[in-house]
Amino acid sequence: MVFKQTPTVQEYAQSVAELLSLAKQHCGGSRVAAQVLLSAYNGEEWQLNVADLCVLDMDNLTHALKVMTGRAIYRREPQELVVDGDNHFQALVQDWKRFHIHNRWKTTCFNCDGSGVDYEDDEGEIEITCMSCHGKGVIAEVREF
Repeated sequence: MVFKQTPTVQEYAQSVAELLSLAKQHCGGSRVAAQVLLSAYNGEEWQLNVADLCVLDMDNLTHALKVMTGRAIYRREPQELVVDGDNHFQALVQDWKRFHIHNRWKTTCFNCDGSGVDYEDDEGEIEITCMSCHGKGVIAEVREF
């Protein structure tokens, strides 16, 4: 079991802060951290792919579960629990719009891996908008099931 008792409000807040930090790193677990936070923030507009939780290491999985549990038990939105939370969450909305429900069905751009940006140099100092997705990070393709 990842955690054995209901997280306190302080633990919930700490887990929000930890996942915010992870979501800003744009590494493997970042998209999952962003999905957890945004879904807790506004589940009508942002939804978590539960299978994506498999990407997280045990510490970050514990934080994700504490956020989900804390949101349900305390009925407090995650942005209320961190300093400057509204600004942090608006930045998440902008950075991770790829996972908004209106974009969820679209295919991640293969050229830029969903970032919307191609880089001219290895240091990332000069940004060029991806020509495949025109900076959107997704490509609207019709899926057949």
